[in-house]
Amino acid sequence: MKHLKKLTALFLAAALALSMSACGGASSAPASGSASAGDGARRLTMLVPNNTNQYIKFDEREDYPVWQELKALFAQKGLELEFEVVPADQYPTTLQTRIASGTDLPDIVCLTPFDDAAAMDLANKGTIQPINTIMDEYGDGTFNRFIHEKYPFMAQLTTAPDGNIYWYTSVQAQTYEDKPAPTCRVINIRKDWLEKLGLEAPETAEEFISVMKAFQENDMNGNGAADEIVTVDTSGDFFMTGIAQWFGVGNYLTSVDVKNNKIVSPWYQDGIKDYLKYMNRLVEEGLMDPDLIGATYEQTSQRMAENKVGATFDYCMQMWLEPSVNAENVEFLPIANLETGYEPYIVIEPSFFSWQKWAVTKDCKDPEAVAALLDVLYSDRYEELSAWGIEGETYEVVDGRRQLMEGIGGAYWEQNAKDRKTPGGSLWSGCVFPTVSLYTMESQFTSRPEHKNEFQKSVVFQDAVYPDAKYCYMAIATDEQNARKAALTTDLSTYSSELVTDFILGRASFDDWDQYIAQMQELGLDELIEIEQSQYDKFLELSK
Repeated sequence: MKHLKKLTALFLAAALALSMSACGGASSAPASGSASAGDGARRLTMLVPNNTNQYIKFDEREDYPVWQELKALFAQKGLELEFEVVPADQYPTTLQTRIASGTDLPDIVCLTPFDDAAAMDLANKGTIQPINTIMDEYGDGTFNRFIHEKYPFMAQLTTAPDGNIYWYTSVQAQTYEDKPAPTCRVINIRKDWLEKLGLEAPETAEEFISVMKAFQENDMNGNGAADEIVTVDTSGDFFMTGIAQWFGVGNYLTSVDVKNNKIVSPWYQDGIKDYLKYMNRLVEEGLMDPDLIGATYEQTSQRMAENKVGATFDYCMQMWLEPSVNAENVEFLPIANLETGYEPYIVIEPSFFSWQKWAVTKDCKDPEAVAALLDVLYSDRYEELSAWGIEGETYEVVDGRRQLMEGIGGAYWEQNAKDRKTPGGSLWSGCVFPTVSLYTMESQFTSRPEHKNEFQKSVVFQDAVYPDAKYCYMAIATDEQNARKAALTTDLSTYSSELVTDFILGRASFDDWDQYIAQMQELGLDELIEIEQSQYDKFLELSK
């Protein structure tokens, strides 16, 4: 997930081993024991960002048994890879520079910083090649079966208007009781503070304010200041907050309404005014810090570390908030659907997920090597290594289902790094290689506290209303649509964000509401809704 989420979240030497670069280096040299020039190995160069896991580092991959297992898969295909790995924060600029040069490009490049429109522009210019034609001619069928039979939504979401597929992606699917089962994001409130005060979890928006005030009045963090606050993500349109959803408000400037198969905007929804008034009240009553509006992740994380966050918006099954607080016995409890007088909903992440981008550039001269690589990356064995790791080391099979072993996973990354035990995804997923995983909630429940499990079970089959990751419900736009969206969205998003901020800070008047909506329409809100409705309709057509 947002969304990391989010932020996400990856062989002993042999005759045909991989060439690797030092992580963060500009180029690579063959690793010790790897194949030398002229030995017949298939070589591919890749430009990719470094992973962002602070404990499990890609440049230490050779120390991890799971990496040796992946190298063995590549060796079986006669593949030798060379990585140009760039620090994550420098990668977008490096990518732009390399692509703009148009010469001496690597064989494969991570295009995740580019949106669909920018990526399609590269396709139209011939900078990146169609993947489907490569796989149809040279693949062994693994990749094609994956995107057309196992996870067909990947093909739906990556097929361009011309019928080609120009990038491969990360893919995730999740089940519970063998049925599609999405997770969700909601407000998480301090369970340990509730228990110390003998309070029940709030069930209405009014009770939420009362509880947050009680946290401050009783100085729950013990620092002598009334600074226990609620934090929500304010980096976008300020609708993806968990609180907006109590008022039935969509989660983006435009949202997909999957119940009625239409695109909607919060600005046209009944609960929007009361949502904005409620957020303003949180600020006015000192329960939300105005200095954190538009704040960076690092700034909000600092408040979390300082034990000042009484409630925040995150995944209901998360296990990273608690260890990030400098306090003992911290627990967060997910809450949702608080009563406001409007029909609430939960930000539900699709049970299927296709995101991020890797593409084959025009300078790649070995399509057979590309086919071999992708047939590995979308194989059952890769999925096992990426999501679970090695049986008996990082996961076990219980009642026919895989589950991570005790002490493996996000809450234990620091120790996992010391032990060199981790599912491969923590080393490589989302940066060097795609995340490819089929998760079962049953496996997650073994490593979560009961209160989180019970909440997830209670909402697991709740119908989505305005699901997270709306791009998972939209076909790739045409060039004309992309051009119009590019012309519309910057000004619209900026105006929408500024207007929400002004309302929350009390600088905008509801008496001028009609003028604000008229300005939104003048900037093209209705046209944007119409374009995205066309994309959604195309997605539904491809789903048949």
